[in-house]
Formats: sequence, C-alpha cells, structure tokens
Amino acid sequence: GAAMHGLLEIVEQSGATVEGIGIAIEKGFQPGGDSLRRLGYQLESLAIVEELDAANGKVVFREQSGAAGEA
Repeated sequence: GAAMHGLLEIVEQSGATVEGIGIAIEKGFQPGGDSLRRLGYQLESLAIVEELDAANGKVVFREQSGAAGEA
C-alpha cells in the first residue's frame, strides 16, 4: 500500500493518470489494497494472502472469483 501510494504520487507529479493497478501478490491482512480501492482505483491481484503463520510456514490465500485462467 505505502509503496503504491508513493508510485501514484510520482505518476501524479508527471501529469499522467493511473487507469488501474495490477499486483502480483497482495497482502490482504494489511490495509493497503482496501485503501487504494476506497480511493477509486481498480486494483487486480493475482493472489491475495489472507493469513501468514510463521510458526508453521502456513500461507492462507483468499478465494477469488474470476481468478486468472477461469472461464
């Protein structure tokens, strides 16, 4: 989220506009993605990590409708 906000500021300073944002892996347990969506950006993520459990190395992904490769 914070890194993307910085990139958006650079784009704005250049006079360009952002039509959408593509993210490879979104950290759904942090507020960045939701913050960008609330600002009106179309944000697409290939995968959203919902939960990380460092103790056992488990990664839980959010189920998404219309995921890449689905018809």
